Amino acid sequence: MSENGRLSGPNLLAAIRANGPALTNAEIEKAVSKEGQAQGVDYAGFVQIMGLLQSNNKNDKASVDEAFKVFDKDDDGFIQGSELRHILTSLGEKLQQEEVDEMFREAGITNNDMMDYKKFTDMLFSQQ
Repeated sequence: MSENGRLSGPNLLAAIRANGPALTNAEIEKAVSKEGQAQGVDYAGFVQIMGLLQSNNKNDKASVDEAFKVFDKDDDGFIQGSELRHILTSLGEKLQQEEVDEMFREAGITNNDMMDYKKFTDMLFSQQ
């Protein structure tokens, strides 16, 4: 936080990531630009941004489940851990290997495991 009690730039993005839903940088930047980032945002502005991000993210869990279903070859609710790693590091907003390693550790997944992707998305969205 700056001396004037406002968050801006990397500090604002870090605060949003620490307190908000799993969003892309583009989604965060769009919400922040609506509030105005030139002088940073005060607490009230931060609360408004978080409210906007939360309301925009209500249906994302269903969207993530649908996206995983595309990779569910047997239509049984499971995908291979190695395939999930490939998806997360290769498609969309790509995650770093270290980020995927941390997710896998938290979820108890290895590359060889068959993973229940609905339980995985439940875990991801429960951290919000």
